[in-house]
Amino acid sequence: MTSTPPVVGAQPDLRAASTRSTAARLLDGSGRAGLVAYREHAGRSHQVLAHGLTPADVLAVALPAGCLPQGGTCHEVRLRIDQHGADPRLRVSTASVHALAHLRLVESDELADLVSLDLLPTEVRWAAEAGARVALLALDRVLLHDQGGVTAISFDELVGSTRFPPRAEEWRCREVVQAMESAPRLVTQVCEGGRDGVVGQGHPTPESVRPFTGQTVLADVDGTGCTWLRIETERTRTVFVPFAEPVGSLEELEAAVADLGQLAV
Repeated sequence: MTSTPPVVGAQPDLRAASTRSTAARLLDGSGRAGLVAYREHAGRSHQVLAHGLTPADVLAVALPAGCLPQGGTCHEVRLRIDQHGADPRLRVSTASVHALAHLRLVESDELADLVSLDLLPTEVRWAAEAGARVALLALDRVLLHDQGGVTAISFDELVGSTRFPPRAEEWRCREVVQAMESAPRLVTQVCEGGRDGVVGQGHPTPESVRPFTGQTVLADVDGTGCTWLRIETERTRTVFVPFAEPVGSLEELEAAVADLGQLAV
């Protein structure tokens, strides 16, 4: 079941597009992941060193050597991938993906084949070359948690979607958006109903964030639009501002951001 946040002047599918895009990017290597083999050690979480989708759209992860029992190769796990805000001054979780999955540890011969055929995500391959254990996960659906609620999405729907920006371009895309001086006015327009967007219900402002009260801080950039944190004394809310059209390259992002800046004037 999906819980919908307050929507200010927006079409109903605005949040749906952003939700799918965020979940797809998190599966494809963004964010920070961890997993629990809940049938074996329900209280023990294992850090995922790297993760991403293979060319065949299979989720691959790199794990510290020896973190899972060697007696069997398959494990039932609970996966979590957290997205943190784009501004490095704040350690704020803006969304997370959760899923139950079957994890299969990759043996050395299969791993050698995957590496030689370039069938692993780059960062997973790097971790494997440094001694990490590689595993492949099978899952049917994910739950995306964000300030708008919880949304169930099928895995097949996500892997078939366009994912922008790729992990390697995330910081450059954030720099493009952070250079937009009109962001506070744009967010205010959405909150006041002057333009399309989605305003999250928000949460009480934590003590660690209070020094930024009154600021509008970038939380995320993707192919559908930008999300900012509007930090107020009592509550911090996410505000999603969509682009006029989805973007799929840095050049298209720069053009879309320029259009947003002009509209905010």
